[in-house]
Amino acid sequence: MIFEEVRLYTARLEDIKPFYIDILGLQLLEESEHSLTLRVGLTKMIFMRSEADQNPFYHFAWLIPTNRFQEAKAWAAARVRLSRHEDQDETYSTNWDSHSLYFEDPAGNILELIAHHPLHNESDHPFSEKELLQVCEVGLVTEDVLSTVDELERMGLKRWREISDTFAPIGDANGLFIVVKKERTWFFSEQKSNIYPLEVSIRDVGKLRIG
Repeated sequence: MIFEEVRLYTARLEDIKPFYIDILGLQLLEESEHSLTLRVGLTKMIFMRSEADQNPFYHFAWLIPTNRFQEAKAWAAARVRLSRHEDQDETYSTNWDSHSLYFEDPAGNILELIAHHPLHNESDHPFSEKELLQVCEVGLVTEDVLSTVDELERMGLKRWREISDTFAPIGDANGLFIVVKKERTWFFSEQKSNIYPLEVSIRDVGKLRIG
């Protein structure tokens, strides 16, 4: 599935603007006192100023060409501090046949660059921010993973790989909800997941609002 728009909330709008635009080089589509809209390949990412007395953070992933992971890692490492897990700054998933790396933005959002090798989306271009293809994962935190999976299935979305009562990927390699139980620690992070408002628009499915 394709995430055409992802709307997140942040208490640090002024801090993330230079991070995404000046450091990572993303295209600015629109900004106001209350929002920042960026282009990530096929996806429009919108950060809204959080009005509540909280500091929202999310997990999301950007899809990269399958043959450019090491270049993408060098690109990211020159701009941000890569997150580490068990003294490693990248990971390979045998079940997914994918390579990933992680880092955080100034608001505590947990970003992932992932190359799904079965997609065969090779690129002939050297890696740059223009090779960020789309948002391909959005973390969806819930009190009850299995009931949330049932709700998503009623919308026509499909389970992808194995699921459990604490973790369930829903969709496909181009676009996944990473459904996790509240308080589960995010991979490559020390942060525990929490429920914050989230809005997405999915091609051929429609809009979905959580929280």
